[in-house]
Amino acid sequence: MDLVVRSARSDDLASISTWTKDTFEWGDYVPERLPQWMDDPESEILVCVDAADVPLAIVHVRMLATTEGWLEAARVHPDHKRSGMGTALNHAGVEWARSRGARVVRLATETGNLAARKQVEKLGYRAGSSWVTAFMEADRSFRAEIAARLAKSASIDVDSAWMFWSTSELGGAGRSLLSEGWQWREARVDDLTAAARDDRLFQSPAGWVMFRSDGSDLETMWLASSPEDLPRLLEGIKDLAATQGADQLVVKVPGLDWASEALRRAQFSVSDILVYYKGV
Repeated sequence: MDLVVRSARSDDLASISTWTKDTFEWGDYVPERLPQWMDDPESEILVCVDAADVPLAIVHVRMLATTEGWLEAARVHPDHKRSGMGTALNHAGVEWARSRGARVVRLATETGNLAARKQVEKLGYRAGSSWVTAFMEADRSFRAEIAARLAKSASIDVDSAWMFWSTSELGGAGRSLLSEGWQWREARVDDLTAAARDDRLFQSPAGWVMFRSDGSDLETMWLASSPEDLPRLLEGIKDLAATQGADQLVVKVPGLDWASEALRRAQFSVSDILVYYKGV
C-alpha cells in the first residue's frame, strides 16, 4: 500500500481522538492537545491516511528555536501497527522542520521503552542525554529552613548563574539543554534574563532554578547546583511550591546518579527519559 502523508485538518481531530485516547494505562494527552497544536503557527500535525483519506497515524512536529525542531506524539492506530506509517511520518516531520531552518531534530522516549528506542535508533537518531523526571504532590504545609528558601533573582544575577551552570556537571550531562514541558532545546542566556524579568528565576546559597507554571503545577525548566547542594536546593523548591499553592511539583534534571539519588531521598517519584537527536 502506498503511504500518503498530509497535514491534519480540523475535521480529522475527532477521528484521531477516538484511537489515541487509551494509548497508555492512564490514557493519553494527545486528544486534549490536538486543538492547541492545530492553532500553533510554529507546529504541524502530520497524518498518514488510508484510501478513504481517514487518518491512521499522526505525529506532531514543532520548531522550538530557529534551528531546532521537536517531534512528539507519534501514534499509529492499533489495527495498523508495523505498517511503515510511523517511519513515513517521522521522515515527513524531519523534512517539515528542515524546510523551516532546523539543523537538528530531537525527540524523547522513556528509557525503559526498548521498542521505541530501537525504532528511533533505526531511523538514525542518537541518544544525546538522559534525564530524570520527578513528580511530587505539593505539601502546602511544608516549610524549609530559612537558609534553604528560594528568593527571586535579579537580572544582575544572570551572568553568575549562567557561568556556573555552563561549566557544571548538570550543564554538561544535559548537553546544555533545558526543558519546556516535555520538549527539550538548547538553553540560552536570554532564557535566564527573561525568567528573571518575569519572576521565574530563583536562587539560594544552594543554586539557581528557573520555573514555568503549567496550570496548577510548578515545574522546573533549568537548574544549576552541585552534588553537595542539590538536596538543599530541592528543599527550597518544595518550599516554593507550598508557598505558591501548587498542586504538583515537577523537577527535571540530567540523569546523573547523584541527582537521581537526591530526588529519591527527597521523596519524589522518578522516571528516566532519553532525549534523542538527529542532524538534518
